[in-house]
Amino acid sequence: MNGKDFAAVAEQISLHGLGFIQVKLPEHQRLHVWHPDLPRRSCFAQSAIHNHRFSFESQVIAGTQINRRWKVIEDPRGGHDLISHDGPRSEKGGRLSYVAGRVHVDDPQLEVHQIGQRYFMPMLQYHDTPNEGVVITLMTKLTEGTVHAASLIEHGYEFDQSFDRFQLSAGELWAFVVDAFKRVGQ
Repeated sequence: MNGKDFAAVAEQISLHGLGFIQVKLPEHQRLHVWHPDLPRRSCFAQSAIHNHRFSFESQVIAGTQINRRWKVIEDPRGGHDLISHDGPRSEKGGRLSYVAGRVHVDDPQLEVHQIGQRYFMPMLQYHDTPNEGVVITLMTKLTEGTVHAASLIEHGYEFDQSFDRFQLSAGELWAFVVDAFKRVGQ
């Protein structure tokens, strides 16, 4: 698979358990819309740190994008479990996931990105986006690797396998997108 061959996403608009909506666009681009009223997976507070199997560039269209990059070190006594997302997709839209090890996370490198600013994330770099309010970004996938994405969850918590990416209809998701643009346009 070369860097520009990505698996097709069936839905043009979908809900993500990290509290944002993804809209599939041409040219390997995705519109991401964070909205404070969107549902999140039940373990979100303990499992927001994650990586991607692809590198990407993201540009802030509205709001302030907070991005924290984490250094992650394998450690059998670490405070987080590594959750591998390489299982098949469930009927609820997420990938079946499992604990694949323990890690230690170091203090994050905090980045604050304003409207018009861009940032780059290399594949497999751990980060989280603790945004508040409405944030809208345009993400462009660049190259894709062969290792599946992973999340980290605080040790002692169970990863939420039951989050339903289809709990809101496409119409309801589009209504959130419209509301987000209205809020930032005021």
